[in-house]
Parts: sequence; C-alpha cells; structure tokens
Amino acid sequence: CEGILIGMLNEGIEPNVVSYTTVLGACAKTKNAPMASMWLQRMRSRNCSPNYHTYNTALAACLDGKLESTFIASKIATEMVEDATKESACGIRGVAKYKSTLPDTYTRFLGRELMKQLRENWRNGDIDMALAKTTTRVPLLKMVDFVKELPPEVLSEIQCDVPEDEEDEQVERNDQDYEFS
Repeated sequence: CEGILIGMLNEGIEPNVVSYTTVLGACAKTKNAPMASMWLQRMRSRNCSPNYHTYNTALAACLDGKLESTFIASKIATEMVEDATKESACGIRGVAKYKSTLPDTYTRFLGRELMKQLRENWRNGDIDMALAKTTTRVPLLKMVDFVKELPPEVLSEIQCDVPEDEEDEQVERNDQDYEFS
C-alpha cells in the first residue's frame, strides 16, 4: 500500500483521507506503530485531515504490547481529542463519514485495550506506574471518555476556521454514483 501512495505522489496525484487510511491499515496489519505515526504526520503535512477511521486504524497499529507503541498511541489520542474538541465546538463541513473525528465505540475499545497494554508495561517494569498514570494514560482516558458536549469555558477558547473543501463534495457525488449504479 505504501508503494501505491508514493506512486500517486510521484505522479502528481494528491492522496485523500481514504488513501492514507488504507496505508495505515497496512501498518495496523503488521503492528508497525512508528510507521503508522509517520504516515499520520505525512498526511497532516500534506493538508489532509484524518477522520475517526484514520485515527482508529493508527491506534490499532499500536496494539503490539510495546511501551514505545503505547507512547505513540498516547500521542495519537492527544491529536484525536484536539481535533474532536474543535469539531464539537465548530462543527464540520462536508460528509461526516469522511470528516468527523469524534471518537466512536471502536475508538473507545481501542483506548481501553491500549490502557491494558500500558498496565502490562508497568507490571513488567517498563515504566513507573505513577508516571504512566499521570502522563501516557491521560490522553487515552480523555479519548475513551470524550463527550461531544463541551463546557462553555472550553468552547470559548477554541478558534473556528473550518475551510470549505470541494473534494468532499466530489467524494460525496462519487459515493452516490456507486450507491445508485
């Protein structure tokens, strides 16, 4: 999958959220958390925003039992919560299944599994329990406990700048073509 994405870029074809999520799926299948994190960053650097499918796929790549992967998952969870918080405050423009970053049931499952992995890491002596609970586990808990309704003091701090995206409209039209063909 990675080769296809690189080929697209070499041919001047800009990958979309589905393309990147597919590459992350290959990372998840091989449990390659560092590579998943790298592709998530590349995606963002090309101004392609991840959605909850993308985040879930990247988080699934982190379920390999390694402390390093748990750290990566914590970082990904932080990014997801930031995006979901902004979405809750500002809304989204376009098709929700392509744009939404709100944690879903599978996100919560992954978060709980990653916290179990972290617990095993501290039981194995890989990390101090108190340190793990006050650092790495915090973003995972926030992701699992995320609620769409934010308190007014949080809402007032968020800058909303949701850009219009013609690609969403094209994806939606193409999706409808498939459904009605």
